[in-house]
Amino acid sequence: MESMPGGDEEPKTVPYSHNEGRIAAIRSLVSGAFQDATSYYEIGSALFSAGASTTTPETQAEIREVASIFYYRIHLERGNNAKPGASLEPLNEDNSSRFWPRPIRAADAEVRKLWNALLEESTEPELQGLLSDLLFSVRHPKPHIYARQAVESYVRAANEGQFSGLHRSEMLVRAWTIMRSLNLRDLEASVEQAMTTSVSATLTADVSAPGSCFPLLRCLLEGRMGGKRGSKDVELPPEAVDYLFAALERYKTDYLTLQLADMARGHLKDSTLIDRALRKAAENLLEQAAQEVNGHIKTHRLEQAAKFARRFHLEDIHAECVRMLQAVDPSSFEWITIRAASSLRPSDIESYLRTFDRPELIEALVYFFETPAPSGSREQNEKLARDIIDNSLTSRIMGTATYGAHGLPQKSYNTDDEKLEHQLNTIENIALRTQGIILSAALDRMSDVHTIPETEVLHVWLMEAYGSDPGLCMSLAQSLSLYWQGNYIACAQLAMPRIEAAIRSILLLLNEPIYRVEEEKSPGQFPGLGFMLPQLERYGFDPDWSSFIRALLLTPGRNLRNLGAHGFLQDIDNQTAALIIRALAVVALLAPEETSKKASAAHAAKDPFPARSRTGNGTLFDHLLVKAESCISKILLMRSLRK
Repeated sequence: MESMPGGDEEPKTVPYSHNEGRIAAIRSLVSGAFQDATSYYEIGSALFSAGASTTTPETQAEIREVASIFYYRIHLERGNNAKPGASLEPLNEDNSSRFWPRPIRAADAEVRKLWNALLEESTEPELQGLLSDLLFSVRHPKPHIYARQAVESYVRAANEGQFSGLHRSEMLVRAWTIMRSLNLRDLEASVEQAMTTSVSATLTADVSAPGSCFPLLRCLLEGRMGGKRGSKDVELPPEAVDYLFAALERYKTDYLTLQLADMARGHLKDSTLIDRALRKAAENLLEQAAQEVNGHIKTHRLEQAAKFARRFHLEDIHAECVRMLQAVDPSSFEWITIRAASSLRPSDIESYLRTFDRPELIEALVYFFETPAPSGSREQNEKLARDIIDNSLTSRIMGTATYGAHGLPQKSYNTDDEKLEHQLNTIENIALRTQGIILSAALDRMSDVHTIPETEVLHVWLMEAYGSDPGLCMSLAQSLSLYWQGNYIACAQLAMPRIEAAIRSILLLLNEPIYRVEEEKSPGQFPGLGFMLPQLERYGFDPDWSSFIRALLLTPGRNLRNLGAHGFLQDIDNQTAALIIRALAVVALLAPEETSKKASAAHAAKDPFPARSRTGNGTLFDHLLVKAESCISKILLMRSLRK
């Protein structure tokens, strides 16, 4: 549906009534509008301008109806999965309440008389082609005659007319579509000749015009009507393949190159030619990337070229893309830092930190271990993420790409679900940065106020106070000691693997079948952290804590687990170390037995924190509360070990 020029409502009071005596005047009006016009739209606009001074309703209806002829448009079929061709639209009515111009099939007898009368009086091939096409599309009596006349007129207009190259191309594709739909074999040679002439001229012209060339090239590569559609014996015009490779030589921009590659894969039958075209396309993508100086654009194009080369098994080009990607100069990235002020005052932070000003270090640690999930509420974060996306035009129409700590592109987010995931991750990361400041300040304050005990003293206190696994308690105690010594990277490298070990320990105690047995070439092994967290949630683990651990250690979060395992964490600040300690504490203090010890079922049954069935009353964490309450007296007794 198109709007009427100027946004005016279509007059409805006086319908058009055909008057044969007015045809000469209408013909003169159309001829005047046709002068120097390069498209049908320009003719229609000129007619509206010429009729602006008319006053009678009948004349207004006449001008409106004549001008509307030239607002019908030739629509090219586009997209990788679309067959080449073009339609004249709008053809039929749909559920829309208003059309301009009216659908072709909705034209009444009076309007059809106007089209036919103008066709008989017109000599310009552009006008003859459109009017014949309208009468063919509306199925006027003997439509095959109008179809043939439309094809011949469109071809003549493309060869001799005054329209721009793009509109000539559209007319030829429309002529090709009509010809093939009615199997007008005697017209195929003239249509093909007009197409090859146009493509050849476009490929050798000084001014690049891929929009005029590509639709015609797709039609030529579809083959002639002589063979069965889609069969291997379809005959191609001899110039078509040459034009395809000539286009690959001329149009090296990424999106044009990819379109040409799709043409080659969709239409060529010779595998050697397909491979040659795909290799040339990959070389084009690599060449365009090599010419870029902006780091972001260069990286994007190299990544695009690498994916293309890998998809079609062009290993040498893929390797070169990766080499160039790894060598991109970090200084060429034009990063922009966006800063935002916070309403959180220093006095607010100080007021919160005073919570940790306890007479004894152990009491301060108890409060530290009771702080909420640093990433916040999963439910509230998801709601906020959806609100941001719903109210952001940028989020709706544009994708996002993230870069890892290695400085290379890591992940792109384009679908709605991916965009929600990215926005949620952004919100959680902001929360982590804020809470990391507070948690690290709390630990720093403890070391400023209290004498830090030996690691073994901390270890014994954690075991006695929480009744947790000795090995994990030792890891937590060592992590705290390393933090207070200022050795943050050692603290993180020690604590991160133990978080996963604690979660695995709890799931094994619950007899959850998580081990993956050997299958074909995959050895038997335990799954990763990303798989185990949802399993733990099924037993009542707070989803807020699950989200925190995921945001801190996994992708699309900060991915510290993999970065640390692969040697990309060369430095860790105190805030990150404090967050890692907090993550270890929440799971280590839950785990009653370490995985490596493989406690027997009898021992687990006697444990004061036994595994619960999924259908039983209460969860594992309900029992933890009872257990923690029973340990309050132990905490008080441990004060003698505090210094």
